[in-house]
Amino acid sequence: MVNITYKYNVGDKVKFKDKFTNPSCRLAEKAGTVAKITGLALPYNNKPHYYLEDEEAVFPETCFQGLA
Repeated sequence: MVNITYKYNVGDKVKFKDKFTNPSCRLAEKAGTVAKITGLALPYNNKPHYYLEDEEAVFPETCFQGLA
């Protein structure tokens, strides 16, 4: 079993990367914006994922540039 370490906590505000390589339409819209983490999702492919405010999808940690 792999230990997954989440970099961000519930309540943190994170900034999406300014540019993505081959983004989906939804991810392209989010580039450079700030979002609030509302929950920790189960890891997928051994990578941490997060629930964001006003979003039904989960996002991997690799989508974020850092804390806002």
